[in-house]
Amino acid sequence: MYATYTPYEPARADAGRDLVLLIYVLYAVGFFTGITAFIGVTIAHMSRRSATGLKRAQLDWQIRLFWYGAFALALIGMLHLMVAGLGAITGGLGLVFMVVPWGLTLSWAILTIWAIARGVHAALLGRSIASRPF
Repeated sequence: MYATYTPYEPARADAGRDLVLLIYVLYAVGFFTGITAFIGVTIAHMSRRSATGLKRAQLDWQIRLFWYGAFALALIGMLHLMVAGLGAITGGLGLVFMVVPWGLTLSWAILTIWAIARGVHAALLGRSIASRPF
């Protein structure tokens, strides 16, 4: 006789997807602030323990993406310092080689943006992500 009202409750998969998308947003903002990417990987590590299925695969992808990026930026930073030292030793002539770390930084940025876009696309479609980030 009377219609019953049931409040809308999103499916559990949607709740996991929202968290995954939030972490991708934090990674993207991390290009400008840096600290938000660290916050995102912290959230991913904390959420990974209770995650299963597609959410777990996405969180694993995000964690690998962060740590590979941190490792790559550390190596590029060391190369930057080595080229700057070469420039100091050669009176500035060695600074011509500064295009190498700049090019590597640009390559890292392009690959990271591609990996974030690939992960967001997979999360929105509810698909699994590959086991390797690049």
